[in-house]
Amino acid sequence: MLQWIFGGMAGLALVWGMATGAGGQTVSAMLNAAEEAVGTGIALAGAYAFFCGMLNILRRAGTAERLGAALSPALRRLFGDGLPAEALEPVTMNLTANLLGLGNAATPMGIEAARRMGQGADAAGNALCLFLVINASSVQLLPTTVIALRTAAGSANPAGIALPALAATAVSTVVGVLCCKCAEKRR
Repeated sequence: MLQWIFGGMAGLALVWGMATGAGGQTVSAMLNAAEEAVGTGIALAGAYAFFCGMLNILRRAGTAERLGAALSPALRRLFGDGLPAEALEPVTMNLTANLLGLGNAATPMGIEAARRMGQGADAAGNALCLFLVINASSVQLLPTTVIALRTAAGSANPAGIALPALAATAVSTVVGVLCCKCAEKRR
C-alpha cells in the first residue's frame, strides 16, 4: 500500500511540476533528495554497525547475563510473576538497546522476549502488555540514531538532543507504566 501512496505522491509532484513549467526543477529536486537519502543511509549504517556490534560483544561476553542478574530484582518487581526466567535475557538486552537509542537493534530481542513471555497463552498477560508499553516508549539515555541523523545532516551540535530526549522518553515511560499498573488493578 505504501508503494502506491509514495508512487502517487511522486507522480503528482512530477505532473504538477510539468504543468507549472518547473518539470526540470522537480526532477532535479527528486534526484538530489535520492542522493541525500543514500548518503544518510551510508552514514547511519556505520553507527548501526558499531552499536549492534557492541551489543553482540556484550552478549557473547556474558555481560547480558550479568546485567540480567543485576536487573532481575527490579524487573521481577516491575513485571511480577509474568516474566519467565527464559525471557529475562532478551528483555534485558532489549531495554539496553533501547537505552542506547538503538531501536533497530532492540527489535529482534523485543520480539524474542515477547515470544517467550507469551508462550502458551492465548492472550497477552499484564507483563507482556507492560513490556510492550516500555518498549514503545523506550527511555533513551543516549539517542544514538537521532545523533547519527543529526551528524549526517551537518548539525552544529548533534548531541544537543540528548537531554530533551531523555526527559521526554522518561516521562512517557513513567506515564505508560503507571497506566499499565492502574489497568492491572482494575481487572
